[in-house]
Amino acid sequence: MANQFLNKKITLVVFGATGDLMARKLAPSLFYLYKEKKLPKDFKIIGVSRRELSEEGFQKHLKAALVKYKDIVRDKKLSSFLKLFSFVRGFFDERYTYEDLKRVLDKKAEAFFYLAVAPGFYRPISHWLLKTNLVKKNDRLLVEKPFGLDLKSARSLDRLLAKCFREEQIYRIDHYLAKDGLRKLAAFRLSFEPISSIEIRLWETSGAQGRGEFYDSVGALRDVGQNHLLAMLAAALSSGRRKRARILEFLKPRASFRAQYRGYREIPKVKRNSRTETYFKITASLKGIGVSLESGKCLPETRKEVQINFHDGKKLIFPTELHKKKYQYVEEYETLLSEAFRGERAWFLSREEVFQMWRFVDPILKAWEKNKVPLKFYHPGEMP
Repeated sequence: MANQFLNKKITLVVFGATGDLMARKLAPSLFYLYKEKKLPKDFKIIGVSRRELSEEGFQKHLKAALVKYKDIVRDKKLSSFLKLFSFVRGFFDERYTYEDLKRVLDKKAEAFFYLAVAPGFYRPISHWLLKTNLVKKNDRLLVEKPFGLDLKSARSLDRLLAKCFREEQIYRIDHYLAKDGLRKLAAFRLSFEPISSIEIRLWETSGAQGRGEFYDSVGALRDVGQNHLLAMLAAALSSGRRKRARILEFLKPRASFRAQYRGYREIPKVKRNSRTETYFKITASLKGIGVSLESGKCLPETRKEVQINFHDGKKLIFPTELHKKKYQYVEEYETLLSEAFRGERAWFLSREEVFQMWRFVDPILKAWEKNKVPLKFYHPGEMP
C-alpha cells in the first residue's frame, strides 16, 4: 500500500497561498513530509493568489516565510522542496484565474483543492471550479473552520460545496483531531457506565492581540467551543465519524456562563462597547454523564486537557499534547495532510458532525444575544 501511494500523481492547489495559513502551517508541514519521503514521487503544489508574483518570486516569498524554522532554512533539501511550487496569479472571483489554473494543472493527477482563504471566498471559488470543469471525480477539497456561523449558514455552506464536490471528496479540518494526546484517549474506547462526568478545558494565558477584528466577530465559543471542544468530547467517547455525530446528537445544554477580560476593548479593531466573550463555561448532559466545556483567554495558566471523572472517585486527565511541540501546529498538519493524501477520512469532520455541533451551540448563542446570560468581566491572569 505504501508503494502504491508513493507512485501516485498528486497536485495540491492552495487558494490563498501567500497568506498566514500557508506560511505558518502548510509550508513547514509539507517540507517535513517531503524530507521524510512521505509524499508521492510525483507531487506538485500550485499556489493561487492575487499577489503580483512570478513563480520564482513565489518561491522566494515562501523561503522568507520559513525563516523562523531554523532547521528548515539550514536544510539542504529546501531548494529542491521549493521547486515543487508553481504559481497562478489571479482574483478568486474572475474566470481567467481558473482558466490559467486549468492550463497548468495536470489532468492525470489527483487534485487536492485547499481553501486557505476567508469563508467569503468559498462561493466564488466553488462557482468557478464548477463552471470551468476543473474538478474530477477523484479530486478532493480541504477546508478549514469556521464551517458557518450557525446551523443555518453551515447548511448553506454545505449546499454550496455540494454543487462541486460529493461528501466523500470533502475533508473538513479540525487540527485538534490530530493531537497525539486526544488520539491516545480515543484509543482507550471508554465505556459510558463507569463515567460520572467529563471536563474539557482549553485555557490560554495569551489574549486576543493581533486578532482583534476577527475575534470580535466570532467570540470564544464560535472560535474554539463549537469546534475544538466538541470535537474533543466526541472523539474521547467514540471512534469513527458516524459514532462521533451520534454522541453529539445526545448532548443537551444545561447552563452557560460568559465573561470578557478587562482591557479586551482596548485592542485595535475591537468595538469599544464589545459584548464578545473571551471566556465561557458550559455545562451539559450526555446520556446521564455530566459534561463541562470551558475555554478562555488571559487565564492564569495554559491547560489543554480532557478530564474523565469516574463514579468510584477516580479520575484520568489526558493532556491533548503528550510532548512539547517544537513548532505550533506543524505536527498536526503533517498528520492531517498525510492522511488526506492517502484518502484516510476518519479524523476529518463529517457534515453531520458539523450540523450537530451547531445544533448544540445555536440556542446558547441566541440566549447570549438576548442577554439572557449577562456578560461578566474578569482581570487578566485571574479566573472569572
